[in-house]
Amino acid sequence: MPNTLILVAGPSGAGKDSIINACRPLLAADARIYFARRVVTRDAQSPGELLVNVPTFERLKAEGSLAFDWAAHGLMYGLPREELLPDGMVQVIIANVSRTVIPAISAQHPSHVVFINASDSHIRARLQLRDREMSNDIEERLSRKILLPEDVPMTTIQNDGTLAEAATQFRKTILRFTTKV
Repeated sequence: MPNTLILVAGPSGAGKDSIINACRPLLAADARIYFARRVVTRDAQSPGELLVNVPTFERLKAEGSLAFDWAAHGLMYGLPREELLPDGMVQVIIANVSRTVIPAISAQHPSHVVFINASDSHIRARLQLRDREMSNDIEERLSRKILLPEDVPMTTIQNDGTLAEAATQFRKTILRFTTKV
């Protein structure tokens, strides 16, 4: 069975990182599932991210080490090629990506999008708690709409409830793409 790439996407503040991080320990012992790390030019590291400075990012991109890259909110992100080639019995690769690169990725890899969404009020509250943006920046993020390709299979998780509820839905979605070994 070829690897299926689970592309986790959604608006900032919808809870993508929280849901992925809640599932990471639950699935850590399952050799069929791999959480791809992305490189990012951010100051503070989150699980699943490899921090690099801008010159290093540009070098990685120039030498072809990044399979895909994108810019968002003043940062540069990339998915290293090596993260799409894990060892062992991996059947599912989970990657946190921008909605803007889904068409390019899905054109090259069997993909399934898990779109994490939340109500504007939940997103606004989460972004305010992060305390990274001014209120007008938050409102700009809320108004940003990116259409997803219709030809890529997708599961939507509405993350307005508890983190445990959303993580359970995410885990069930991932396990649909694995087979017994």
